Amino acid sequence: MILKNCTILTGNIGEVIENGAIFIKDGRIVDFGNAQDIIDKYVEVEDDIKDMEGKIVLPGLSNPYTSFYINELSLINKSKNSDLPPYEKFSKIVGYAQNLVEDKNLFEDIVKLGAYKSLINGITTSIISIPYSEKISRVKEIGDQIGVKIKPSPIFLTENGIPRQVREKLLKDKDISSITILGVWGLESEDYEFLKEFIKMGKRLRIAIVDFQQEERYCMLKHGKQLVSVMKEQNILSKKVDIIFAGNITNQIMDFFASKGVRLIKSVRTELMEINYTPNLLDMLGRGMKVSIGTGIIDYSLFNEAKTLLITEKFHNKAKQRILYSEVERTIFMNNYSFVSDEFSMQMGKVSSGQEADLTILNCRSGEFLFNTKTPFTELSFRLGTEIEVWGAIVGGNITLWDRKVKFADIDDIKNIQKRINNKIKYLDI
Repeated sequence: MILKNCTILTGNIGEVIENGAIFIKDGRIVDFGNAQDIIDKYVEVEDDIKDMEGKIVLPGLSNPYTSFYINELSLINKSKNSDLPPYEKFSKIVGYAQNLVEDKNLFEDIVKLGAYKSLINGITTSIISIPYSEKISRVKEIGDQIGVKIKPSPIFLTENGIPRQVREKLLKDKDISSITILGVWGLESEDYEFLKEFIKMGKRLRIAIVDFQQEERYCMLKHGKQLVSVMKEQNILSKKVDIIFAGNITNQIMDFFASKGVRLIKSVRTELMEINYTPNLLDMLGRGMKVSIGTGIIDYSLFNEAKTLLITEKFHNKAKQRILYSEVERTIFMNNYSFVSDEFSMQMGKVSSGQEADLTILNCRSGEFLFNTKTPFTELSFRLGTEIEVWGAIVGGNITLWDRKVKFADIDDIKNIQKRINNKIKYLDI
């Protein structure tokens, strides 16, 4: 397959190829470059040539953090009147999702709907925090059926620890490359020993911190020590650990995390709506931390995350616009690719010869889109939904979304799934 007459964002900072073409064969990108050069070179060996009419082709978008259960069951909206402090609210929501995970039909519906919505937002690869169950292997299978790559990251509550009966399964399951823990204050010594073994096997630990100060109080009650002291004693933090949100964390704690090489996954809209305080992007980057941005528990739009991040960073900082554009470009797009690549053990985020052909295709409703900066991904964020729309996707060399239509999902089935979940939501009481 050859995609011709397209604008290519290669994934290298600022690199845009206008009037380009991409030759795809056996699931991989064979060659790319000037459209006429590619056509002349491969026209005799490839007759499937698609005229993209100026559409924008970029590496398939990667989402390092989202939650299908919380999103599709509207658990945040269901708890909007809650007076609980942030940690208790999130703990209740995750616990509620855990109680529903054994419902096989609901599990299938939620994963299908989340995969479908991710794809129509141009996301080809996702890591989802999801309650653990024996059905967790179905996550990858359902993603493959719809045409997206999904990795489950089983989520556990710190107050319950890592259940002994699932530890061996977590270690042996090759489809599980990380686990997520809501909070860290409640872990016992045996939990830490398991986590060290888990990390030693090349897997990652993701810790969601929604209110560090609240966890500090709980830790004092449980262990009689400050949370940082426990972390230091257990020596759990390393480059194999990601912190999600980082709510109510002081500068001193952020310095400690940075010294350990810990990475951070932010979700700006979730943080603005649900968490009291999280550090600004430029503050963290100034500490040398690697930061990526997930869509969190709102929806599946990375472009809306980018838009919100730009606005909030401009509000909180006096950095020049070009600096903010550059940092958003590197963080929400380049680092997203890097974080997700680590969990999938394959390089993502490049239009490059030999790479697996995972691509997102955007359409400019008004015709040709003119890039005016060296930060094309960020530039697109402000136009998505008005001038720019997600038009297509290719995953593993297969067309999975084309002309805004999903190829491997029955739309009537998707609508019925949405109806079933809507009926479920009506009667949810958390």
